[in-house]
Amino acid sequence: MRGRILDSLFRRMGEDEDPFFLTGDMGIQLVEKFQEAFPRRYLNVGIAEQNLVAISAGLCNLGYRPFAYTISQFMTLRCYEQIRNDVSLHAYPITLLGTATGFDNAPLGPSHHVLDDWGAIRNLPGIDIYCPSAVPYAETLVDKVLAAGRPAYIRIPKGQFERPSSLLDTVYLEGRGAGDLLVSYGGCVQSCLEVQGAHPEVSVLAIHRLRPLETEAVEDALRRHPRAFVVEDHFPATGLFNTLCQFCVERGVRTGLRSVGTLATYPLTVGASARYYHEAFGIDVRGIERAIWG
Repeated sequence: MRGRILDSLFRRMGEDEDPFFLTGDMGIQLVEKFQEAFPRRYLNVGIAEQNLVAISAGLCNLGYRPFAYTISQFMTLRCYEQIRNDVSLHAYPITLLGTATGFDNAPLGPSHHVLDDWGAIRNLPGIDIYCPSAVPYAETLVDKVLAAGRPAYIRIPKGQFERPSSLLDTVYLEGRGAGDLLVSYGGCVQSCLEVQGAHPEVSVLAIHRLRPLETEAVEDALRRHPRAFVVEDHFPATGLFNTLCQFCVERGVRTGLRSVGTLATYPLTVGASARYYHEAFGIDVRGIERAIWG
């Protein structure tokens, strides 16, 4: 998905003089074309992520619309003070592009696992948060954030998923009958769709824009089901489960919410792939089935 998002940005840079692309020494064989085509609107700051954000803020003062790109974990936690003081405080329209989510960087260990990123960003005012679950929606994101003119964080999963094909911020895929609801985002949506394929009575709610929530669509989906299971590759205490618990209390929605495969630790065991961790924490297909039916 990151390649398709960067392709969309490359296209817009050819149409508009405002976007400026910065990278923290990331994206070999993906970013060279920016340097070649737009040498005055491209900057590799090196492995210096705090500078990546601070320089982006300076570019906003010159009228540019910066897109800052690096690994999600370093984009958020390593740069948290810069995002707070240089982006959120001034409401600068900087787009933070973070590659990898959850356990995408599985063999690199907990320092590269992305389990607490958007929950941290959610604590800062005024920053929109996206996590696409499929390529069709991901390809709309550059145009979407440029049109919004607000700070944004885009959490980009690895993979070339084509479903769901909808371009909506919130996609409700209704099952047959009165089954339970699976709520998810990013790569975990694919496991939810597999569960729905095996159990057609299950419905799936894919949320591409995590903040601000599309309140009417989310509320309508939750009210249709007595039980909803939140599946995510992020700590639920600061992720979507917590977000929806607050949402339901504030709006008087009585859906019974449960967190699937609750993550509450940084795993120190090293697995070769994200699948290893999904199975270990029960956010794979079998884990979701166990959560629903025991």
